[in-house]
Amino acid sequence: MTYTFDQFCEEIPERAKPFLDWDECYLDGIQGDENDPFVKLSNTQKFWRKNGYVIQKGFMPNDLIDAYCAKYEADNGEGARKGYGIGTPYMNVKEIKDLCLYDPLTELLGALVGERMGMNLNLTNWVSTERNWHQDDYLNPEHVNGHYLAAWIALDDIHPDSCPFEFVPGSHKWPVMRQRLVKAHLSDKERDTPDWPWHAEQFLNDVFEREIENRGAKPMSWDTAKKGDVLIWHPWLAHRGSKPKNPDLLRKSMICHYSGIHHRPDMAAPVLYENGVSRGHYFPF
Repeated sequence: MTYTFDQFCEEIPERAKPFLDWDECYLDGIQGDENDPFVKLSNTQKFWRKNGYVIQKGFMPNDLIDAYCAKYEADNGEGARKGYGIGTPYMNVKEIKDLCLYDPLTELLGALVGERMGMNLNLTNWVSTERNWHQDDYLNPEHVNGHYLAAWIALDDIHPDSCPFEFVPGSHKWPVMRQRLVKAHLSDKERDTPDWPWHAEQFLNDVFEREIENRGAKPMSWDTAKKGDVLIWHPWLAHRGSKPKNPDLLRKSMICHYSGIHHRPDMAAPVLYENGVSRGHYFPF
């Protein structure tokens, strides 16, 4: 069966979206109702609004990166390809909190979504996820409505043959996939397992490939990442982890996902992390 992209999508009311995704949020600012201030947008916010991602070069401090890498290798083995094996290692690893809740980073995340963001997921393997084309937000409950994003932190200079992160600039403006519409095409057995996204990927990848082709969109590879660089992407941006050209190479990176602290009533109340380095939030598990 051939599916279309729109089969899995629906329109989200404008005021349920993050403020940078509102139609009336123009490139020179945003005007709300008479009780809202006029908020000027930064160049970074303008770029995010247009493209659905931002890259900050040399953004993360070496001392935080080096401390995390040392802890990673102490816990998982020197040069380990596989990381912590759970989605929330930050609960027990202080160095992850220090890195992923670095104060300038959390301030930037909040400026892109419009509220403070709380860490809720880490992907810690030093190899590609090889996860095929998807949007992140359909993995979330519908009430999140885009108040979510992810950051890819380079922990070393990344060799392009180790598998670049690929994405489609501007695809965050495409229709938004919904979890219930995706799950409707899974079997009962597939739908009720934690692996349901993998099962869905078996048909969604072709859906994304056709949508990219039909729109004449141009995927972009981030294959020039250097230590300390950060790529942040919108939850509606089409993206994937491609297969490495050289599977023997390490891709030393941290992928961290964040949710708006006012948009996750399905999770425990976020905790303020304050240790003299960072004042970000995380969701306890």
